[in-house]
Amino acid sequence: MRFSDSAHNIGNAFASSAPGFDLPTSPAAVMPHAPGQTWIEERTRVAVSRNINVSGHLVFQEPVRIEGRFRGEISSSELVVISEDAIVDGRVRSPRLMILGQLRGDIVGSQSVVLGPRSQVTGKIEAESLTVCEGARLEGDVRVARPA
Repeated sequence: MRFSDSAHNIGNAFASSAPGFDLPTSPAAVMPHAPGQTWIEERTRVAVSRNINVSGHLVFQEPVRIEGRFRGEISSSELVVISEDAIVDGRVRSPRLMILGQLRGDIVGSQSVVLGPRSQVTGKIEAESLTVCEGARLEGDVRVARPA
């Protein structure tokens, strides 16, 4: 698990006081491919716009962004971004998931999950990699492991 030392820049340095973690000492020591920063810049299609409420099962083969309220299941073979003002109640299946808003539900089968600085997640997370930025709120069960 990685923790960000900055609530203002998701892709900035990642640090932890736990033994065995390298602590960046300057901006030059920042990870060059921090998922949060590159994912924010990635082009996504808006699947649920602001001020829209949708229920059901959404399936995508391209990077998507949720900006409104969604209840149900989201499945994607690409990146899913839950925007700052978005609220998702349900299950998300995606290899890459970035949460900037609220998720009340489960994350399953993800390779990499990033919880942004103002994210609020309640539920179960199963992922190979989890990045939690300073300021994120997480309540639930977390399992970070490579698939068997």
